[in-house]
Amino acid sequence: MAVLPYEVYKLIEEEVGKEKAEKIGKVIEEALTVIERKTYEQKPILKAELKDELTKELATKADIAEVKAEIRVMEAKFSSELKLIKVWLLILTLLVAFFNRDALQVLLEIL
Repeated sequence: MAVLPYEVYKLIEEEVGKEKAEKIGKVIEEALTVIERKTYEQKPILKAELKDELTKELATKADIAEVKAEIRVMEAKFSSELKLIKVWLLILTLLVAFFNRDALQVLLEIL
């Protein structure tokens, strides 16, 4: 039950007198009690709504597994493309060496 602070009660009493202050104080306390009760009634509803909202935003194990699978696919593509780049680099190096004798000498010095 809500209790009106003494200072508030005293202020009301100074303005309207003791009898009216007691009546007004009781009405305010009852109103505060009703508000307090309704707040407690709303708490589980608000808690459930918050949980639903958070659940929508969080990643599930299935979401994480899906991302991991996508990463594995991308790694495989990257690996195969890297091999292809190495082959093309080797072919390009051989062509440059074949068509340019100076380049062949530089390559031989590097090796």
